[in-house]
Amino acid sequence: MAVSKTPQFDEKLDAILAELKPHTRTCLWKGKHQYCEGDFEIMAEDIEFLKMLRVPAPNYCPTCRRMRRLPHMGMIQLFKRVCDAPNHGEMMISIFSKECPFPVYDYKYFIGDEFNPFDFGVEYDPKMNYLDTLWSLRKRFPMPSFLNRDSASVNSDYSNGGRNSKNAYYSGGCFESEDVWYSNFVNKSKMVMTSRIIRGCDHIYNSVYSNRLYKCSFAYFSKHASDCMFIFDCRNCTDCFGCVNLRNKRYCIWNKQYTKEEYDAFMESIEPFSRTKMNEFNSKFWQMVKMLPMNASHNVTVENVSGVTIYNSKNLSDVIDAQNSENIRHADSPLGHHDSMDLLFSGGSDHLYSTINVGSSSAWVKFSVSSKYCTDSEFIFNSKNLNYCFMCFGLQNKSYCILNTQYEPDEYFRIVDEIKTKLIENGEYGDGLGIEYSAQAYNISLAQVAYPLTDEKIKELGGYIASEPETNVGNIPILEAKDVPETIEETTDDILEKAIRCEITGRPFRIIPTELAFYRKMKLPLPTTHPQVRLKEQFHMVPVGKMFKALCAKCHKDIFSIFDPKDGWNLYCESCYQQEVA
Repeated sequence: MAVSKTPQFDEKLDAILAELKPHTRTCLWKGKHQYCEGDFEIMAEDIEFLKMLRVPAPNYCPTCRRMRRLPHMGMIQLFKRVCDAPNHGEMMISIFSKECPFPVYDYKYFIGDEFNPFDFGVEYDPKMNYLDTLWSLRKRFPMPSFLNRDSASVNSDYSNGGRNSKNAYYSGGCFESEDVWYSNFVNKSKMVMTSRIIRGCDHIYNSVYSNRLYKCSFAYFSKHASDCMFIFDCRNCTDCFGCVNLRNKRYCIWNKQYTKEEYDAFMESIEPFSRTKMNEFNSKFWQMVKMLPMNASHNVTVENVSGVTIYNSKNLSDVIDAQNSENIRHADSPLGHHDSMDLLFSGGSDHLYSTINVGSSSAWVKFSVSSKYCTDSEFIFNSKNLNYCFMCFGLQNKSYCILNTQYEPDEYFRIVDEIKTKLIENGEYGDGLGIEYSAQAYNISLAQVAYPLTDEKIKELGGYIASEPETNVGNIPILEAKDVPETIEETTDDILEKAIRCEITGRPFRIIPTELAFYRKMKLPLPTTHPQVRLKEQFHMVPVGKMFKALCAKCHKDIFSIFDPKDGWNLYCESCYQQEVA
């Protein structure tokens, strides 16, 4: 058996874990907002994970733990704000608004040689209050204007996150993709507009949770389809319009089979696609989706899971949106992940606890945010390639650091042992980071989509509010929505010299040249809602970190659903859906 490097802490934690049995706890946020579960259960399965990951039982219910993680991740929204770096003060573009309570530095400066994160270092003092010291460092240490920007990505200055992408505009989490606009979580795809969670697709518009599509618009939960419009949960379909739950079909309209000649005649009759026609088709399409059976969970190839949108995974409990993962509890968006609990967004990692956007071959990391390639570290922020670091910000390629100060290995473990022992004695170790640690404003974060709160409640729970970003339209003419051409054929290049007033928010926006070229290629009319409205619609359709309890409409057993049953969906369990549809 390996000798403990933190013997005092381990002794106290072992005593706590030895006494831990299934029991009911009261959430520390009970009564503070409408989503709190109040009293919640620590189950035997939870205890197995807590012992494996070496943490005491949490003091917040699973929903409140999600609400404490989600504010750290925003939808793509860009702000003009001042750069707070020394001797700077110029205006820059950032995902953080001017209201951000922490300094924000230009990303290139943040990762450059001029910036030294050790300048913020704090020398260890056994008399210090460690959480107060961590918070003090959090308030002083700057945020980069963008998070996890990949130097290998090309012409993607207005996007955040992702890797090896080209021409990503106003998008987030694009991996190995090219020509992407106003989209999120796009993987190995190209020519993607206003879409979310897309993989292996080409020429896609307004689509969600779809794989291997070509030249499709308004496609949802579908895969291996081409030349389709308005499809939901279709597989291996070509030349289909307004169809739901079809398999291996061609030339179908509103779920009815036609000949090639009849299908071609229908498509010619509705061209050119006008905005009015699109809205009518959209309304009819969603009415049809609600009428027909739906796989409520949208789980595929799973074993022993509870949750929704889980693919090729097993032994997951209370998990949302997972792929190729195993042995995880209370988590959202683990990809190729295993043996972890209470995380939000992670890929190719293991043994994480209470982390947000920590991944890329990370392991044994706790209570941390936006870091990758890290191991055996706790309370780390915006860091890369760390090993054995504790309460550190913005470090790269370092080991044995505490509060941004370098130590020798033996001294490092001695200090960490003292700190963690004091934290666990005070009951302060185990619950991770509160909303106040988030540099992202709650009202533009994923939390506001899944768990919307009033401004007053957000501030009461420790978050902050971002104001509306400045418009980028300048003094050019502004078209009202009713004056925008109905079809792309009627649209001339002078639209690039004008702005469109959003018909929902009243906020003007512009069409950029590459965007116009995409609409022309896809023969689609221009939008009349602001890109941010379109992005929000994508997230509101299936919010991150939220699922609903429901009853199977056929066998009446309890199930989880991606959609709220109150909205009238015809929800089926996986077994009944397979019998009915597949």
